[in-house]
Amino acid sequence: MEQQYSSNLAGALYMYFELKQVANLTLDGLSSLEITAKVRNENLFQLTTNKSLDKLLSATLKRIAVLDEIMLNLLVHSSLHTSKLVALIAILKTNRLFMEFIEEVYLEKTRLGEQELEAKDFRIFFNNKVEQSPQLAAWQQSTIKKLSQVYSKILFEAGLINNTRLKRLTPPSVEEELLVHLRKIGDHRIINAMTGGRQ
Repeated sequence: MEQQYSSNLAGALYMYFELKQVANLTLDGLSSLEITAKVRNENLFQLTTNKSLDKLLSATLKRIAVLDEIMLNLLVHSSLHTSKLVALIAILKTNRLFMEFIEEVYLEKTRLGEQELEAKDFRIFFNNKVEQSPQLAAWQQSTIKKLSQVYSKILFEAGLINNTRLKRLTPPSVEEELLVHLRKIGDHRIINAMTGGRQ
């Protein structure tokens, strides 16, 4: 079944720190319930209030659930570059709209040799989606504006743009260990999203 569009990234962001914490606990053999209790009791996400904890925990556990043991190990133990790409892959696997943004906007610009993302790229992407999807047409403009900002932040934190202002494209190089595993599990859509067909 095709994944529904979701605006949940507006409140969940990249969450690299939280994802590594939960990946570590998962590799230690803890269940989702045990992880939830530990995160709460020991304030592992280092939140000053518990207001957003439920949302963060839910989003983190959802992303962890789509990563196999090898991917979890790469997230926790590999180089910072590869670890951050695995965190990005978890978002791509759990958020259809962001995946389509990467494929239709980011990869298209890299293929054309363009240097940066502009405000109009986000605007055109979301306008097209609003025309194609009654679900998105029902969203507030403020939600779409927020998602544009969040997408920029995620791309920056994952290393795919140089900063959130100029947004110069910095397509990632994927280390062999991650690439080999993605090939092994047949995740060609993710390989293409990560490399633009360059590897």
